[in-house]
Amino acid sequence: MKELSLSQIDKAMQNNVWHFSNEILYNMCKENFEHKKDEHILAKILFIGRIYAAAIERRKTKNNDINDNFYIDTVAPKFKESNIDEHLTRLKSIESLEIENLKFVLETHYYLTKVINEITELNKRSLVSKYLHFHLPELFFIYDTRAVQALSNFVSKVPNNLKHLTKLENVDTEYAKFFCKCYALKTEIKEKLNSNFSNRHLDNLLIENANSKNSEKRKNIIDSADL
Repeated sequence: MKELSLSQIDKAMQNNVWHFSNEILYNMCKENFEHKKDEHILAKILFIGRIYAAAIERRKTKNNDINDNFYIDTVAPKFKESNIDEHLTRLKSIESLEIENLKFVLETHYYLTKVINEITELNKRSLVSKYLHFHLPELFFIYDTRAVQALSNFVSKVPNNLKHLTKLENVDTEYAKFFCKCYALKTEIKEKLNSNFSNRHLDNLLIENANSKNSEKRKNIIDSADL
């Protein structure tokens, strides 16, 4: 693993400009944890999906449902019919990620991915990771292309003691690999640098790293053009 500096860790643990909006989402999911009321389901999936650029209405479709009808007639009923609350309730008693319980977290991600696939006909692993993160922030890592890109700068491969998790039947292999690398990186940071480092802090670290790398690339392109 690539060495991390204390300054990188400290910066990742500071509240950034997105902290306020994230807290609104955390509180919304905490106060409306279950999936029994249409208005709660729709607010959560709509706000998280659109704010985090992973809207559920981006889908393969064979009909011309406008977004309102799609959310009301398809999304809400599918969530209510699902067993997602059983999965989330089981996980709610887990206080922190440990090797013994990682399997159950990954299975829940896989389950909701299947539910949403029935709605969209797409693999929405990013949306699912974000949606579940706001319900159980210390159990789910946020998956998106920037985070995957940045994670590779710190962890090159899944640790040997976690590889079995990526081969389980009821997991999304791609998310499982990302999840295991995140778990390994977070564990190392907590052990060596700061015991209070959270999943949100890890996301801050990865996004900051991705943004920094992209800024460097743009600067190099501009500098090359000026030569």
